[in-house]
Amino acid sequence: MSFDLKSARHWAEELLRQAVGPGARIIDGTMGNGYDTLWLAQLAGDEGRVYAFDIQAEAVERTRARLREAGVENRAVLFHAGHERIAELVPELVDAAVFNLGWLPGTDKALRTRVETTLIAVNAALDKLKEGGLLTICAYPGHEEGRVERDALMDWARALPPQRYDAMIRAYLNQPNDPPVLFAIKKNLSKKPR
Repeated sequence: MSFDLKSARHWAEELLRQAVGPGARIIDGTMGNGYDTLWLAQLAGDEGRVYAFDIQAEAVERTRARLREAGVENRAVLFHAGHERIAELVPELVDAAVFNLGWLPGTDKALRTRVETTLIAVNAALDKLKEGGLLTICAYPGHEEGRVERDALMDWARALPPQRYDAMIRAYLNQPNDPPVLFAIKKNLSKKPR
């Protein structure tokens, strides 16, 4: 029997399928080419909403075209803005938040996520999460800034209070070239005092 352990993006999608469904509110912190934004809009359905961010106009236009072609443009609000503005621009609590760090495929690799803005963004996403909500982060440590981001996210996730959050990491341990790493954080339900 043969099977594949898959990738960080696949693992994130598996978790998201369990965490959200029709009517969901979702943040896409890094819209890129729009594939995740489209998939999330389809997952959220007609009553759902995706709030998607990217600093590159090209990413916003690619995403808008992809959504329009699929007939789901009305399910997403696209922000030509950095994900560090989540707290300011997302007007409601969300069921999930998704980050796929790095750069826009096929463009200038100098324009990429940076640890300073990523940490602001993931903290804002946690604040916007409903109880029981899910945050997934795919980090790409195959380049210097990616390693810095991964290490900072590791420290950040370890420091989250365990009474409030479940934080996990899923990664290959013995593969060359530092393959992507998945961070998944679930916001636990508040315990009501008796």
